[in-house]
Amino acid sequence: MKKCFKSNWITFSFLFITLLAATSSCQKNKKISDELEGNVFSVKFKIKNFESIVTPLQKKAGVKKAASTTTNGSLKEEILFQWDFDLSNVEPIIAFNPSPIIDYNKGLVDYSFTAGWPTTGKAISFRAAQSIFFKLPVAGIESLGNLTMDVNSSGTGPRALLIDYSLDNGLSYESLSDTIHYPLDLASSGASKLSLVQSLTGVPILGKSEVWIRLRPLEGKRPPGNNFNPTSGSFKMDNLRITGIADGDAVQNKLYYHIYDSESDVLVKQGGISAEEVFAIDLPIGTYYLSILTKNANSPISFVNSTNRNGFYLSNSFQEKESELYAVRDTFEVTQSIERTLTLNRIYSEIKVEFTDIQNLSTIDSIRIQQKHPSFYYYPFSNSSNSQLDGSILTIEPNFTVENKSFYFNQFMGFHDTNKAIKYELQVFEKGTIIRTFVLESETKNNMQVLFKGLLIEGGNPGQGFTIRKNEIWKGKVDVDF
Repeated sequence: MKKCFKSNWITFSFLFITLLAATSSCQKNKKISDELEGNVFSVKFKIKNFESIVTPLQKKAGVKKAASTTTNGSLKEEILFQWDFDLSNVEPIIAFNPSPIIDYNKGLVDYSFTAGWPTTGKAISFRAAQSIFFKLPVAGIESLGNLTMDVNSSGTGPRALLIDYSLDNGLSYESLSDTIHYPLDLASSGASKLSLVQSLTGVPILGKSEVWIRLRPLEGKRPPGNNFNPTSGSFKMDNLRITGIADGDAVQNKLYYHIYDSESDVLVKQGGISAEEVFAIDLPIGTYYLSILTKNANSPISFVNSTNRNGFYLSNSFQEKESELYAVRDTFEVTQSIERTLTLNRIYSEIKVEFTDIQNLSTIDSIRIQQKHPSFYYYPFSNSSNSQLDGSILTIEPNFTVENKSFYFNQFMGFHDTNKAIKYELQVFEKGTIIRTFVLESETKNNMQVLFKGLLIEGGNPGQGFTIRKNEIWKGKVDVDF
């Protein structure tokens, strides 16, 4: 009897230890996504006065009687997805649609990161890769343009690539390229790289929700003594970009949100949803920081370093003279299901130039404007700044009339509590010849209307005065005589 009890106790002990080890292993490998599946609560967000923002978003960009600028009837090809891997992760720095996926072989994500191009950054590295996938959400995208990237391999890694695509989640593939071979003299270390450009224009994505782009690394043509090892050789990739043309309505009617954990400052959830007055997100107990942005333009918002709260920022090219960007920041605690009412505010200002000349200005061909102050950047959660200049030149074709001798453009600014300097150099062309160059400057914050008014043709008689219409929606006005 004792012998039987002893045997049963040994068996029970072994089972208990096995279960304990299994439980410990599961806990050790628990992912954030697993944590989000339990003890979550609905957080509902309502955008206050939403219709007043959505209505202009649904209009054609730049429709305004007081302005006449050069416009392009065709949609412009933009960067839709971009990765630089410098933060040792696969979060894109630009993503038209949220959550594109990079994995390899059969869904593996145990890639590593190493020195990239330039060597101050990082590249993604795949070991023993048979196939590498870019799984791209393409809703709202009219067509794809090009896939560009820098690649190389270890000494025993692949030296050739095949590129194809799938529209049915990998059930079937269509070829995009012939075999791409590395040059025989391409070294496998240092700054050596192969820069690839692959056209994606033949991928029929219209009406599709997702497309997979597949890279298949192959042995390829090899230098003497350079032997291929499919189990230990590595493939390195950096500066990945995918361009294309987005549907204008899809871009203009989107809310982009980023939610960060307050303790770790790590990105918890992000997304781009069709603009709605109310939307909800499930989150576990905790305190969070939220950024919401929307943009009225025919190009997506470019986010940078979105994986970390303090490094997260965005900018907007000065050439996008009619872009309207709205944003809101919020901090909230989740202990139960809650509702948050938020107000989107302009993070740009309107710059208007009005000439008081009595004489006819219809002979003015164009006015070229260059920004002479540092570019503005929007950091939702930090006081960081940037002093880079944007050398873009706006070309205004004013079509002045007796009734209208003015034009406007929007200046992206971000949020500011104090005034910031703005400065522009204007070159005026008449019959293709520069007749005047002058500078306009002032100080302003976001959500302001700035009116510059004065004589265009030097020596002309000033106008007899005019009335400035006040727009109560804006935070304020700054009028500057010149």
